[in-house]
Amino acid sequence: MKTKFLSFVMILSMLVITSCAKDSNSANSQTAVTSADVVATQKVDNAVDDVSVIADDQYEVTEGSATGKLAQVSQTGKTNTLNYLSILPTCVTFSDLGSTSLIRKWTITFGSGTTSCKFRGHDLLGQIILTRTIGTTFPKTMTITYNNFSINGNKLEGTTTWLREMIGTGVDLHPKTTLTMTDMKLTTSLGVYTRNGSKTREMIAGFSTRTSPTDDIFSTYGNFTTTHPNGSIFTSLIETSTPLIHMTSCSLLTVPMPFPVSGILKLSKNTHIATIDYGNGDCNNLATLSIDGGVATSITLDK
Repeated sequence: MKTKFLSFVMILSMLVITSCAKDSNSANSQTAVTSADVVATQKVDNAVDDVSVIADDQYEVTEGSATGKLAQVSQTGKTNTLNYLSILPTCVTFSDLGSTSLIRKWTITFGSGTTSCKFRGHDLLGQIILTRTIGTTFPKTMTITYNNFSINGNKLEGTTTWLREMIGTGVDLHPKTTLTMTDMKLTTSLGVYTRNGSKTREMIAGFSTRTSPTDDIFSTYGNFTTTHPNGSIFTSLIETSTPLIHMTSCSLLTVPMPFPVSGILKLSKNTHIATIDYGNGDCNNLATLSIDGGVATSITLDK
């Protein structure tokens, strides 16, 4: 009888311990989004934004609108063809990988050896390989891959698909590019972050002056997920009603500020949401953070 009683107590104890463990795991999975989560996710955002800017820049350099160049008529009636002005630094080199009349494939190399190349305040090293269709028919596609490529010492891997459309008519004609991220991986000192989803980058100002990208303004929106090294999955939502606004001029400052100047990003995990508001149009590295509807606090954005 005593033996049966002891067995019953042991079984009951095990059930209690198991139940507590499940409750603990459930509690951990429901913890609120922290400022550290926001900072970590932002590092992936920075990498993706750099890639998007580079892809757009190189498309404009090699093809641009329908003809690849911007034709400007002089007062004498003669037509001068002007090149698009690239914003990539002089420490970048290019090499063709066997382009044809239909497909263009080339490599962009940032830095040399262990010496990185500064772009938008970030240290880039290694190669980005761009493969895209050639022609005047839209939409146009580009595949982006990476070869020992890193941003601020963080290795970027995976495959990204770039899609360009032209929307609007007349003076309102402008490009819209969508970056689809499939298992993009950013390896940092804290582990591997994986990104899936898409971001759309629409030029809302500056397209009519293609030889001067300093007046370019972009509206970015989309929905994507970031899996952190501990397995936590964060969903980022940028709604079309409150898009992130980027100004190229901010990236070209002596101290580059490649951050959104306005717009709202919602970062969620399970039922918890962090709201990041990027301000009212100033070139700076400031934003406000509100977690689960709480009081908004000022945060400093990191490169």
